[in-house]
Amino acid sequence: MPLNAEAIEQIIVVEFVKQIACVPVLHIAGERKCSPQYGAMLKRLGTRAGVSDLFFPRGNEKFSGLWIEMKSNTGKATPLQLQFLDEMRAEGYMGIVANGAQEAINCIVDFYNLPGRYKKP
Repeated sequence: MPLNAEAIEQIIVVEFVKQIACVPVLHIAGERKCSPQYGAMLKRLGTRAGVSDLFFPRGNEKFSGLWIEMKSNTGKATPLQLQFLDEMRAEGYMGIVANGAQEAINCIVDFYNLPGRYKKP
C-alpha cells in the first residue's frame, strides 16, 4: 500500500521522537478498511472516530500529555477530530492539529522544553 503525504509526515515525526526526543509516543490506528462486522467489534472494544493520530502520555508542568492530529501541509481536520481535541483539552491535555512534520516537531520540542529547534531531513 503506498503511503500518502500525511503518513510520510507522521513517520518523520515518530522517527524524530525515537532518535532525538526520547519520549513515549503511541499511534492510534483509526484508519482501516474492514468488514462491517469487524468494524462493529472494534467499536465495542473502544475504537472511535476522530481520535488523534499521536499520543504522548508523558506530561509537562502544565499538561497531562499531548495529542497531535497529523495533517499534510494542505490537510484539514474533520469536525470529529476537532471535537476529540476539545475533549482532551478539557481533561488537561494539550491537543493540536499539526500541518506537517516540522510543525509537530516544533510542538514536541516546545512541550518538553527540548534544546534547540530541529529541521526535518
